[in-house]
Amino acid sequence: MIAMMYRSRSIVAATLTLVVNVATLAFAQEDNTKAKSLDAANNEAVREHIRNFEGRGQTADFSVPALTPKQAEEAFVTPDDVTIKAALTEPEVRQPVCINFDEKGRMWVVQYLQYPFPAGLKIVKYDEHLRAVFDKVPPAPPHHDRGADKITIHEDTDGDGTFDKHKTFVDGLNIATSALPGRGGVWVMNPPYLLFYPDANQDDVPDGDPEVHLSGFGLEDTHAVANSLTWGPDGWLYGAQGSTCWATVNVLKNPSQTPVHFKGQGIWRYHPETHQFEIFAEGGGNTFAIEFDAQGRLYSGHNGGNTRGFHYVQGGYYQKSWGKHGALTNPHAYGFFPAMKHAAAERFSHTLVKYESDTLPERYHDHLVALVPLHNYVAVSKMLPDGSTWQTEDQFHVIETDDIWFRPVDIKVGPDGCIYVVDWCDTRLTHVDPRDTWDRARGRIWRIQPNQYAPQPPVNLRDLSTPQLVERLASGNKLTRQLVQRVLRESGDPNAANQLKEQLPAAEGQLALETLWAIDGLGQFDIEAAKLALAHRDPHVRSWGIRLLSEDQAQSLSDTLFSLALSEAHSEVCSQLASTAKRIPGPVGLEIAQRLASRDELANDPHIPLLTWWAIEAHADDSSLAVTDLAHALSSTQIGSQIVLPRLAQRLAAVADTGSLLRLAQLIQSVDDSAIRTKLLEAVDEAFSGRKIDQLPEELREAIVASASGSSTAQLALLVRAGQGKAEQAAIATIVNEKKPQNERIKFIQLLGQVGSQEARSALLKLATSSAPPAIRISAISSLGSFDDSNIAQQLLTRYPNEPDSIQSAIIDNVTSRPAAAHQLLDAIEAKQVSRQAVSVDLLENLKLHGDEKLNDRIAKLWGATRATPAQLALQLEQTATLLKTGQGTSSEGKLLFTKRCGTCHKLHGEGAEIGPDLTGYERTNLDFMLLSIVDPSAAIREEYTNYRVLTVDGRVLSGFLKNQDDKTITLQNADNPALVISREEIEAGPLAIDKSLMPDRLLEDLNATQIRDLFAYLQSQK
Repeated sequence: MIAMMYRSRSIVAATLTLVVNVATLAFAQEDNTKAKSLDAANNEAVREHIRNFEGRGQTADFSVPALTPKQAEEAFVTPDDVTIKAALTEPEVRQPVCINFDEKGRMWVVQYLQYPFPAGLKIVKYDEHLRAVFDKVPPAPPHHDRGADKITIHEDTDGDGTFDKHKTFVDGLNIATSALPGRGGVWVMNPPYLLFYPDANQDDVPDGDPEVHLSGFGLEDTHAVANSLTWGPDGWLYGAQGSTCWATVNVLKNPSQTPVHFKGQGIWRYHPETHQFEIFAEGGGNTFAIEFDAQGRLYSGHNGGNTRGFHYVQGGYYQKSWGKHGALTNPHAYGFFPAMKHAAAERFSHTLVKYESDTLPERYHDHLVALVPLHNYVAVSKMLPDGSTWQTEDQFHVIETDDIWFRPVDIKVGPDGCIYVVDWCDTRLTHVDPRDTWDRARGRIWRIQPNQYAPQPPVNLRDLSTPQLVERLASGNKLTRQLVQRVLRESGDPNAANQLKEQLPAAEGQLALETLWAIDGLGQFDIEAAKLALAHRDPHVRSWGIRLLSEDQAQSLSDTLFSLALSEAHSEVCSQLASTAKRIPGPVGLEIAQRLASRDELANDPHIPLLTWWAIEAHADDSSLAVTDLAHALSSTQIGSQIVLPRLAQRLAAVADTGSLLRLAQLIQSVDDSAIRTKLLEAVDEAFSGRKIDQLPEELREAIVASASGSSTAQLALLVRAGQGKAEQAAIATIVNEKKPQNERIKFIQLLGQVGSQEARSALLKLATSSAPPAIRISAISSLGSFDDSNIAQQLLTRYPNEPDSIQSAIIDNVTSRPAAAHQLLDAIEAKQVSRQAVSVDLLENLKLHGDEKLNDRIAKLWGATRATPAQLALQLEQTATLLKTGQGTSSEGKLLFTKRCGTCHKLHGEGAEIGPDLTGYERTNLDFMLLSIVDPSAAIREEYTNYRVLTVDGRVLSGFLKNQDDKTITLQNADNPALVISREEIEAGPLAIDKSLMPDRLLEDLNATQIRDLFAYLQSQK
């Protein structure tokens, strides 16, 4: 498979375990040149690290010179109704990564010049997730190692549309990703710290050293660090966290708060006055954007394809890369939300805005505008309701260009209502190459404007009185309203809230919501205001009225909330009710969630059923939750019977202490419907997946036995896990019964492999060597791996020469997991019964982990070096590049080669398998990138395609993709075998990430020149 990535953690093949110095990068700003400073003690190690990569492909395309800003502007293609102009370019900005506008109309720019290596740190190793481990935690400013990042301010003083005044607010920062004015200063995201630079007199000079409010954000991967500081309508400071960096956030201003740990990917928030930190929503892609729309909904982009991003709701859990990036903070979520639905589209929409201003033409209004940096365009997408959430549909490209230096990384709507696009301006995007080839001389900020653009000098909102600010809440520009709300919150007259409360009941549309936010911003969201909001005819006012409630207010207004939970018609209000129910402790939150779960008309909403479960789960340990009462109340409802009760059963089984198992027995016994009881048992079986049930209370055993009429697969599986002999006999009878459904047979084959006796082993071996369907046999061969019996390998290898490919592959996988069986495999290879080529490189690497010197000697004699050296890879890259540059291939012939060699793992243009990445959306026209990915696939492995190894206590070495993991089990999956669930109690070491791709090195060696050209012609073809 072709190992491709973009802005995901690169895995450099050359000596990952080197003690590598991370260069301290210093830049001479006067002439925009750069110099490197390397720690003397590690100079040679760094040079060796780079030498290993020399010649192995170039991810920056030096063959295409950069266009001047004027040339780049002329190269853009835009629709007839807008124009794109340069608002700011180098030398004033270089490598800009984030912009924000202040209440004076000025643009704040973060120039990410230190990226990708933090100053003053050394990488001492890569951890099991292939992330950098540094020699220390960098100290916070002002005692930090000075870097090259800086925050600059740019102003259009005469209103002619050109930013003509420039100043630096602070420089010398070290991996700074975001800067946001507000609350008497400037907030700066400088992982691992959230900093606040006080500037009470607003002279753009910090009043003193920065205050550290938060610490503990991960720094292991500098394209996935905390980012995108944004003020929410509720006055909280919101931020995003990328995919690969984990965080254990300490609130330095509130030492009583327990540190909050989460494994990347999500939206967090922090309150500057109360000093509370929390995860707002968890999961997502390599989250690097935050966008609030006019109704206060929150969105972020995505680093995958086929979507424009995520719609985040409070307390939601979202999809993520479970294997590498870890499980959710809640092990009992038992579900997650996907990204917004979208038609098939190229990856990826990095950042986005919802355009809600009146400057651009009508067709842009209320549309998402999303950057697609990998393919050099900006898409405009229509938003369509999808229950309480949204889906998107592309309409057109507002910008596209053939200029490969155009790499948009941030997008904001300005105070003039125009769209500003931040251009990284570098041909390089990937992290494959360990050399520092980033171009730091350039950076552009483009403005998408109407053809008749008449800029005006911006108004300083600080000069306006509170009544004047309130008048501007009716502005047609969302940013103006957002800035007004911030100024009101910081310096508005609280007495103005009385008049706003009087106006709220009659206010309509957007102004009604702005009025509510202003009341809250002025500190006057009391019980009176809450009652007005909850009774308002506008659903968004009701929704935000619910969201703004304090715990005490919710308790006081519980009857109103109960009524809304039963009668509210608007799905987004119901969604917020569920989110709030999760946050309200005790019987009030539980009652709200239970009432929502009783409403069958909400059962098909994409969000609400799971939100109600998460709310009920948050109360699962409360004394207020009586499982019997809950079962009686919800077993006749769709959400209750299909979502809540099965997940509650799974949660009680997963906790598995005596009290939980007795409550589980009560839950099962309280349900009268046999179909629902069966779903409960299936959920319980899922909870015990991969494990035996060591202690089963008699009450629970009786509930399981009595829970299903006739035979139940889940019931039988649970009794097998509990060690009941008669149940195992029934399971053995099932796997050999050809009349049973294949999926049922496979389930019990896997189960007997996990917990079966020697009698089960015999039945599995007989089945593996029978004439049963391939899927049955493959599953049996895989399950036999649990049994340490040399006779198994002997019988399987004896049959090997006469078996089809799929069975042969399963046999090889089985016999390489244990050293004794591996010796038998090598005997068969030496006897010419098995081909050397049948054993993949990753399995050979597994064999070496057994620690058997004799086995390793035999491997060396049979295979020699199992991986190509850097020199060999460099030679093949050079030779292949020469071939491709001196002749053209035939795409149709290349498609045949792709189908045979690549299509078994990869999809291209809608055809092929999905084991490896879908190649369609990648930068396939970049020959250097494609060459490196094919010739040296281990140079960069997308995180979801990283292979992992596990060493078990009984001596097995297993490998595969890490499909899932929790505190009880891990699940490995590879191309040939079914998913393998392994109890953590059986694991001696691992899961350990492997720095080698499953795709073999030197894939092109046996192709002639014509075939190589044909293959690349197809790989680089358009559909």
